[in-house]
Amino acid sequence: MPPMAVPDTLGRAVRRLLPQVQTPAQYVGGERNQVVRDWERRAVRVALAFPDTYGVGMSHLGLKIFYDIVNRRPDALAERCFSPWFDMEAAMRAAGIPLFSLESHRPVRAFDVLGVSLQYEALYTNFLAMLDLAGIPLRSRERGEQDPIVVAGGPGTTAPEPVADFVDVFLLGDGEECFPRLLDLVAERKRTGSRREDFLRAVARGVEGAYVPSLYDVSYHPDGTVCRVLPRHADVPGRVPQAVVHDFAAAPYPTAPPVPYVDVVHDRITLEIMRGCVHGCRFCHAGYTKRPMRYRPPEQLVRLAEETYRNTGLSEIGLTSLSSSDYPELVRLMGLLNERFRDRSVSLSLPSLRVNEILATLPHALGEVRKSGLTLAPEVATDRLRRIVNKPILNEDLFNGVRELYRAGWSQVKVYFMIGIPGEVDDDVDGIARMAERLVQLRREAGKGPGWVNATISPFVPKPHTPFQWEPQVGPERIREISSFLRGRVRDRHVRLKVHDAEWSGVEGILSRGDRRLGAVVERVMRAGGRMDGWSEGFRLERWRDAMAAEGLDPAFYLARRRSASETLPWDHLGAGVTKGWLARDLEKARREETAPGCWSGSCSACGLNPKYECTPGWSIQKLGWAEATARGPTVSRPPPPKPARAPAAEPAAVGS
Repeated sequence: MPPMAVPDTLGRAVRRLLPQVQTPAQYVGGERNQVVRDWERRAVRVALAFPDTYGVGMSHLGLKIFYDIVNRRPDALAERCFSPWFDMEAAMRAAGIPLFSLESHRPVRAFDVLGVSLQYEALYTNFLAMLDLAGIPLRSRERGEQDPIVVAGGPGTTAPEPVADFVDVFLLGDGEECFPRLLDLVAERKRTGSRREDFLRAVARGVEGAYVPSLYDVSYHPDGTVCRVLPRHADVPGRVPQAVVHDFAAAPYPTAPPVPYVDVVHDRITLEIMRGCVHGCRFCHAGYTKRPMRYRPPEQLVRLAEETYRNTGLSEIGLTSLSSSDYPELVRLMGLLNERFRDRSVSLSLPSLRVNEILATLPHALGEVRKSGLTLAPEVATDRLRRIVNKPILNEDLFNGVRELYRAGWSQVKVYFMIGIPGEVDDDVDGIARMAERLVQLRREAGKGPGWVNATISPFVPKPHTPFQWEPQVGPERIREISSFLRGRVRDRHVRLKVHDAEWSGVEGILSRGDRRLGAVVERVMRAGGRMDGWSEGFRLERWRDAMAAEGLDPAFYLARRRSASETLPWDHLGAGVTKGWLARDLEKARREETAPGCWSGSCSACGLNPKYECTPGWSIQKLGWAEATARGPTVSRPPPPKPARAPAAEPAAVGS
């Protein structure tokens, strides 16, 4: 490792590089609301890393939440770091400058904890490159007592085996409560001087949702499938359930986040109005792993928006969730925000709206608030495919909603579709073209000329913890064939088609359902220059092909085969709420083109979410209305009773066969 640089020296060295790189302001820190705390007086020092560019990472609400949580602790501090762009990384390596934090320009390896957000598979090579640039040994087993504890959270933790060798602790599920508990153990370790291995075992025992992969051994059958995942010690859980924040209204929300100097992807106030979804769309990873559904009350959201606006001056409010139109008081919430912000030129955006009857009311609910984005997610365009994916929406709800948008002054809409769904046929693909052209015509029918339709088409990737986790993935050749068909089939120039990259979808599919052997592949790609795989400037398919071949792994093993119901999947030892048996039964319904009622129906489908949790308030609010439902009981899931102290098992529990 290079010698540890002091902050002033490192800061001066960084500033000397800035005239050589694009957008130098992303490397300097000092933004409004940045928090700089006394290093010497804080026992626990956390570097929060988002393994993508500053413009992407500064848009992420999770980073802002944990920055606020840590910096509110009297014994801790948090600083930020992001993946440098190609030019900056090259300049840093040439000058011998390690990865640094923005707030104090300290080397990242000087911190006690490196917290990494794994939001999607394209970040894996960036994550390894950040470790390498920081001078932190890539593999957990190679780290010494003075190296940071590398902690990862985010959606990638639900099936993390391809990067398991590089992470000390994965925090599964909601991190607002379990991450502070982990920091308590870090502070205790610094007081007592306990060994790294003892600390990691204490985390595995004592932190909800904590998965420590170095404490588990994985074995394989001769055919390459996983045989078993076995903990090495009797006091380490054989299966790790994810953490859940039950009282979402009490969860922390940052009202004074750092305000970026430069343009970022989402430069707005992001209000997470609810968490979770109970519709059971069979393709939706988040819909299964984020259960149960939980809300923030409308008045609280208005107060949070007001405080954040006062502290940041941002001129857009994004109401985010998995399906914002399912928020029980959405119309009233928008009315309250309209009343509060109508004179401040603040816009409202509603990303990823589910198509239902409420859609037609939203344009009028926006009132005088400046119009911004409305993104609709029909996902598929035919009733047959809707039965397969368990999304029984109605075309008329979509058309009525878009018609009202046009009448209220919108001239364009944005819609999302998927291709390559199991059971898809050519007529399902043609239905996308028919629907997009129909959306254009609706504005003509309103007497305002044609509408503009931005249709984004994404290749479907089967995800873990969903009913489709056993299904083969459609290959890039078929995706390119569908893309070509759609471009030729859509004749109206007012439809703008954007089809996501077919080649990357194959790599994503390998990583999303991969096992621990893929860690060597990710490292090879990074060593070969792989960076920014989510960007066209960075992704190169040949790097992944070469790395898979060098490790003797067949892409078709991960992509093209149908898994058997009895196969031990690489993530079976990690709990995400819904049971494997329930998912298998739901897959059989999909193959029979049958829908399954969601939790909104009022009856429990026994999906396997911990039966000690009360998860009915979501649908009761929808059926009864906010006031009546909350009068009857709590609007949060009810946590289970305290766990008894863990008794040592006679022998370690195993996942597998």
